[in-house]
Amino acid sequence: MGLIGRLLGRRSARWEREWAAYPADPADEPHICVVDLGAVAAAPVTELPIRLDVEARYRPGPDGMPDEATQADLDRFDGSLDAAVQALGGQVIGRVTGGGARRSTAHLPAEPQGPLPLAAGPLLSVSTATQYDPQWAFVRDELAPDERQAHIVNDLALIAVLDAQGDQLAAPRPLTHTAYFDGTDPAQGAADELRTIGFDVSVERDDEGLFALTAVRTDPVRPPAVHEVTWSVKTAADRHGGSYDGWSCALVG
Repeated sequence: MGLIGRLLGRRSARWEREWAAYPADPADEPHICVVDLGAVAAAPVTELPIRLDVEARYRPGPDGMPDEATQADLDRFDGSLDAAVQALGGQVIGRVTGGGARRSTAHLPAEPQGPLPLAAGPLLSVSTATQYDPQWAFVRDELAPDERQAHIVNDLALIAVLDAQGDQLAAPRPLTHTAYFDGTDPAQGAADELRTIGFDVSVERDDEGLFALTAVRTDPVRPPAVHEVTWSVKTAADRHGGSYDGWSCALVG
């Protein structure tokens, strides 16, 4: 991209798609976000200034999520929406499901001329709206994961690798967490805090002059409980000016 393009915020309408699913955090009931993180990183893409919002309402179950039959209708609906948006030169950026509705967000190069050919089955009630949003404000402010959600995305990526190898996710095993600090006092402060909640912690200076904290505790890796474990280490590191570098564990077959 040239200098003028960078200064004007112009981005290519093509990006490497990177879908991630993570829980939203509404106050009332669970919602699941499925968002293209590649689009979030690329935002704003000024060639796609029109935001398309599509809501497909369904009869919710006790947890606000669709039942099996409704999910099949939603899958067909999603496929038709993807095809209709791509035919207009746009891309679907994300979907949020819960509370009896799936709300999809796409960005288009121009206003659509006429209704979209959407496969709205008998279990769905569909509405659409468009808005001029060249800065992708909704994508960046609402769809993009916050710090906690981004942390969960990282957890889930490792859990998916373990699960694919047949790991017994509910089985407790030592989890090794790593964080880095610029000085020994902050590192020791975080170490002391983590020891109070059951971690075995050591601090060593590495070859680059940083102080590496290693915290080990036996926990299962099944979500959502593991997210609380990893978040507790991250926030302890943050409070003492460190940088959490993630976790690892042995496979339990």
